[in-house]
Amino acid sequence: METAKIKEIFASIQGEGPYVGVKQLFIRFSGCNLNCNFCDTDEEDCRGKFPDYTPEQLAKHIEQFDLKNIHTVSLTGGEPLLWADFLKEFLPLINNKIYLETNSTLNTQIPKIIDMVDIISADIKLPSASGVEKSFALHDEFFKVLQGYNKEVFAKIVFDENILDDEIAHCIKLAEKYKLPLILQPKTQDYELSVSGEKIIEVFDKFLTKYPNVRVIPQVHKYLQVL
Repeated sequence: METAKIKEIFASIQGEGPYVGVKQLFIRFSGCNLNCNFCDTDEEDCRGKFPDYTPEQLAKHIEQFDLKNIHTVSLTGGEPLLWADFLKEFLPLINNKIYLETNSTLNTQIPKIIDMVDIISADIKLPSASGVEKSFALHDEFFKVLQGYNKEVFAKIVFDENILDDEIAHCIKLAEKYKLPLILQPKTQDYELSVSGEKIIEVFDKFLTKYPNVRVIPQVHKYLQVL
């Protein structure tokens, strides 16, 4: 039987992307295949020190929450697609809409669960902000796999003062190719924006001149001081 290491399970307010403000049940999986500079997952999380759950145990655990008031169950991390085989067994056990938060690099894993996922929040990692090299090729393969599935997908881009025009061009190319709504998320450091207002407007305008389906949304949950 498949098991997964779960860091935490909690109900809170979605603070990122176009669904900002809705109530979600967050299931935070331990471990990630990347090591982004701005990641809020510490090294111990990535080593997987947290408890194991079977699909049945996790389904039973979330029954304690009032799911009638939950907009969606958010699979987050870390990187939940590292646990795709577990999710394939777990997701049929719950009767809720599923919101997947992913770094969009594991293109061989998403087909295992895509039929059971309703909304996909897919990161586009900028090397300048994340430190992840050759990320655009990985994202291209991931979004290519999503073609042919009737799923709601949007792409989130965390950026800082070091964002490059070439990176903007790569993001727009992916968005145009796969018809992606883009969410620009200014990088946050210790609950404070690390990007000036002037820079945010500059970056926003550079996107808008080439691609209209883009919005700027910061990490609102940090302003609200909630998880």
